[in-house]
Amino acid sequence: MKKTGAVIVAAGLSSRMKAFKPSLPFGDSTVANCTIGKLKKLDIYPITVVVGHKSDELKKSIFFDDIRYVENKKYSETQMFDSVVLGVEDIVNLCDRILIMPMDLPAILEETLEKVLSIDAELVRTTYNGQPGHPIIVSNEFAKSLGNYCGEDGLRGAMESYGSPITNVDVDDEAVYFDIDTPEEYSELIEWNYQRGKGYPIGPQIEVKLKAREVFFDETAYRLLRDIDSQKSIQQACVSVGISYSKGSKIIKDIERELGFPVVEKWTGGAGGGGSSLTKEGLRLVDSYSKLMSEMYKDLEKKYKKYFAMGLRG
Repeated sequence: MKKTGAVIVAAGLSSRMKAFKPSLPFGDSTVANCTIGKLKKLDIYPITVVVGHKSDELKKSIFFDDIRYVENKKYSETQMFDSVVLGVEDIVNLCDRILIMPMDLPAILEETLEKVLSIDAELVRTTYNGQPGHPIIVSNEFAKSLGNYCGEDGLRGAMESYGSPITNVDVDDEAVYFDIDTPEEYSELIEWNYQRGKGYPIGPQIEVKLKAREVFFDETAYRLLRDIDSQKSIQQACVSVGISYSKGSKIIKDIERELGFPVVEKWTGGAGGGGSSLTKEGLRLVDSYSKLMSEMYKDLEKKYKKYFAMGLRG
């Protein structure tokens, strides 16, 4: 039985995405771990990930131990084909054929991958309604010739000029070309994947509440005091937070009752007709709560990745 390895390209800048694509939430994990996890379930080995932009961050975010990494140091000035060549050269002597695909196609179904892998041909290309997509599977012999190709259209051009026929495998899976180059495309993919019954990305969420005799301070109270400080008005702060004036007033009274000192002070008269601001204790309360939450979220993210990055079905 032929041994299949894989080259996953993830060296790009992700400039249009304005976020690091491999680390984005997808399914019950991340784009990177979801993509790699599907390949590992199908006994594809070795797997080489071609890194470039934020290479250290990507390596740390991948929670599989036996992944090979090749760095495209010229990622900002080269094309995807150059990264493919680097990856292929890394494993060409370790397997009989190589599956090639970019990292940002995490929604491809396992059954799609199985169907494409079942085809025994020198050059295999996945299509959906006749439109080319990924993955692509090439023979060891073809892979060895890639470094010598100097024509146009990258991997596609190399395949079409090789001299062997390309076997197109049409699949019922639009995800084979549903990549994520922009925030809008990422949102569309998440919603599309959810609508077809594959779940919504999961992530951690916590809320810290402060308690004396009773719970008196939470995120709503924090936002209320913060907005009072910036807008100098309880009424306007309540509108910003989305609560009634009576509820806002009750929140302030509850805070002051439990703490035993005022956190909001009011003044009347003057050109503006009066207003409200935080006392020095109120300012310290808001600042301390904000810093506490910031540090807890950082720690939470690390803990979350430790226990959930492999996904729930790995």
